[in-house]
Amino acid sequence: MKILTMMASMLLIASVAFAQVKTITDADKAGVFVSAQEVADAVAKLPKNPLAAVPVYKIGPFNVNVEHRLGMPAAAQQASVHSKDAELFYMIDGTATLVTGGDLIEPTGSATDPRGTGIKGGKAQKMSKGDFMLVPAGVPHWFTDIQGNITEFSLHLPVK
Repeated sequence: MKILTMMASMLLIASVAFAQVKTITDADKAGVFVSAQEVADAVAKLPKNPLAAVPVYKIGPFNVNVEHRLGMPAAAQQASVHSKDAELFYMIDGTATLVTGGDLIEPTGSATDPRGTGIKGGKAQKMSKGDFMLVPAGVPHWFTDIQGNITEFSLHLPVK
């Protein structure tokens, strides 16, 4: 189990390291536009790993990623908590359940951003193409019951 988790983490890090991030110019500081083609290009760069992410852009403290998650192996989809960031998920394609709240099962990692093998308790919300959900900072969240695979945007929003 730990080896599978470590492999999934390494694949995620590798996919982020080789991606190209949209260059933000001074003009973008009034608002960042990302075209449908740029989104499609980012999605096309996603490897078909259990969990892969490609950054779309970063401006200031805001990170926008497009992510691809496979339903199998289910163990690759860890639950997580971000103590300093809220996270907005927008489902681009696919169907899954996002569990929020409750308590992490077998938490590991840092005290401020732990991960776990799942969530005990919590609220399950089915998500499909076009749906979005905001997970407040400090709230455990976990994608489960992924039907084949999903592609979604993830926007980290720092809280003060």
